[in-house]
Amino acid sequence: MTFQPRVTWTSHLVRRCIFTFALPIVGVIYLLTSPGPSVSWAAPIIMSALVGFLSCLAIAECIGLLMETFDTSDLQPGVNTKHRLQSMESATRRRRTNYSSFPRVTAGLFIAQGFGFFFAAASTGVSGAITRAVGAQAATGIVIAILLFATILLSIVLWRFKSVQVIPNHALGTRKSSAEWNAPDAEHDDYWQPVIIGNPSGKMRRMNTLEMGAWTRWTEIRKLNKLIKHKK
Repeated sequence: MTFQPRVTWTSHLVRRCIFTFALPIVGVIYLLTSPGPSVSWAAPIIMSALVGFLSCLAIAECIGLLMETFDTSDLQPGVNTKHRLQSMESATRRRRTNYSSFPRVTAGLFIAQGFGFFFAAASTGVSGAITRAVGAQAATGIVIAILLFATILLSIVLWRFKSVQVIPNHALGTRKSSAEWNAPDAEHDDYWQPVIIGNPSGKMRRMNTLEMGAWTRWTEIRKLNKLIKHKK
């Protein structure tokens, strides 16, 4: 679906926007249903339960986003380069250099949860003062406004605004990849084959700001496809 030229209702971006924006919307409903004793206690309790459920869903979605962006465990250089032949020379010299996504995913989880605990500690320190200054309902409105602003920033980061080539121009039927690698001084490998995962409908893929990072899954695929030159 990420190779489709336009955003559809079944795309990951639309699903994530629905999930993420549902949390501040339910927060607004909780704000409106919690003015005090004039409203039944059942309404804010139900909204609080929905806020907790959507919060857990948002955390799960963030973990899935990290895995989708930084998971490289299925990229095996031994399948696509001449290292496969080197690993098959003899049983005593057999070796395998599969990609590992654990350091990248763990680092992403550490950063995300680190920011989460930092802001949670900061909000715990100032929430009492804000509540005493403006009241509980107004303080809840401030929290919802901050949450909505963070949700908008996340949607901007997840928006796939740039089309990037991930499959070589001549991937089918030839080992040539791009003008850069067809240059006279380019390094050629007779055993090299392009990496084509799944059943893509095109050679270009829309990418967001997060996916264009140096350690992401699609950057590694572009390196294996010789669309990005390895730094020596």
